[in-house]
Amino acid sequence: MFTALALIRVEYVPEWKIDAEKSHMNDVQKDMIELKSTADILSLLMASDSNFSASGLPITIPFIMGGGEIPILEPSKSSGMLSVSMERCKMTIIPKRLLVSDSLQVEEDAKKIECGGITYRSNNREYLDQVLRYENGALILAQGEKSVMKEFPSFNIEKTSEKNYTVSIQAIKIRGEPDAVSSNADVSLRLTGISNNVTYNSNDTGDIASFYGTVITEYPDAWISYLNETAKNAGLEYGTDYDLDKPSSNFVYFNFTSTNNKTLQSLSISESVIQADLGTGLSSSSEDVNWSESGEDENTEHEDKSIMELGEWYYFDMFSGTYEETLMSVSSIDPNMLTDRDEDYSLPVGSFKNYELSPYSEVNDFNYSMNNNGKTLNLNFGYNNFSSFNSTSIPTKATICMIYSFSGSKEPNIVMTLTGTERGTFKPNSGWCLYNQTFSISSKDPEEITLNLKVITDSGSNAAGTFRIDYLAVYLS
Repeated sequence: MFTALALIRVEYVPEWKIDAEKSHMNDVQKDMIELKSTADILSLLMASDSNFSASGLPITIPFIMGGGEIPILEPSKSSGMLSVSMERCKMTIIPKRLLVSDSLQVEEDAKKIECGGITYRSNNREYLDQVLRYENGALILAQGEKSVMKEFPSFNIEKTSEKNYTVSIQAIKIRGEPDAVSSNADVSLRLTGISNNVTYNSNDTGDIASFYGTVITEYPDAWISYLNETAKNAGLEYGTDYDLDKPSSNFVYFNFTSTNNKTLQSLSISESVIQADLGTGLSSSSEDVNWSESGEDENTEHEDKSIMELGEWYYFDMFSGTYEETLMSVSSIDPNMLTDRDEDYSLPVGSFKNYELSPYSEVNDFNYSMNNNGKTLNLNFGYNNFSSFNSTSIPTKATICMIYSFSGSKEPNIVMTLTGTERGTFKPNSGWCLYNQTFSISSKDPEEITLNLKVITDSGSNAAGTFRIDYLAVYLS
């Protein structure tokens, strides 16, 4: 009998355990779908009745955190972690409107929404671990490096006529202190509707021409796939009516334009704010539940690294670009290319815009061939991996150090914009050059430290060439 029982444990129990834990993950997915449905209903009620949020009545959603037990043979349960606001999700939309002349597009203020989110992470014994993530109205399933969207957010593209279409975005912001609970029993999550506001309506500001935006997320593949399918289903053509890209591992870029064949009639953006609070279930005991808060567990090291300090050099972790408004490929704009330089060359101390370095040997440089005269290469740099500055010190100055070159018979004009303020125009010398300048800044958030370079070739003949950057860093003081 003992031999037979041992055989069953070895041969059959692991497979049964896999099936049981798979069934449990299906139950968790149903709980997350209920979470999304509840958030959608709260958002709809707040949008239709401005007084609804005044009631402040929470809706409780139960979560089955653990499962996969096999009676007698393998009674132990798998567990899971449910967390609120422990991962970042941020959506930014920048509308462009037409001036009266219809010949110039002007960017409006960026609409930024810190979406927050709710995450379930499994801790299975046999079945593959999965992540179920609710952010900005989307329910995402992730396994390893892959992610897919199981339930969609409210990002609607509607074709109103043969040439016209409208876009409406209902963003969902999950508000709540960073918090998490690990358990193999039941826990609960309370959702409370706070507010719903229209943050942008192109009908109030003038003719809309186009818009572009970004999503900062740990699940970029799911968002790119969703945005691509949404645009295609509306009859838009990739590369002509819209562009999508992933400049870095947790950054999605999208751009929707008006063309001769398609016209963006209107863009509207609304934001619903929903409070999320964790709570234990009725069946939970202190042995079943392990609470953790931001700064008290393994996330502490990550959070410390996300704080910018004064007196340090920092490399940009976001890099995107266009050439004549055409999006550049991801492979050509890796920010890691700009973090090393020729260490054998001792850089001079001082303020320079085009100090010639000779002899200098590049290391893993960024390069882009500008094959036509009078064209513009537009490069954007920023920070995503930093959440805040040190609480005791806010930077008032930033030093930009860049090693760059342009190989061509005519030097281009390079226009630099730092933290949204134009900082002047300069030209390169022959060969590799050093740019080292210090500017006053008033940024309260690392995301506000952005750098834009516009490289504009001469409109005359023989002005084409290749623009290169070997090194780029920022020093805060």
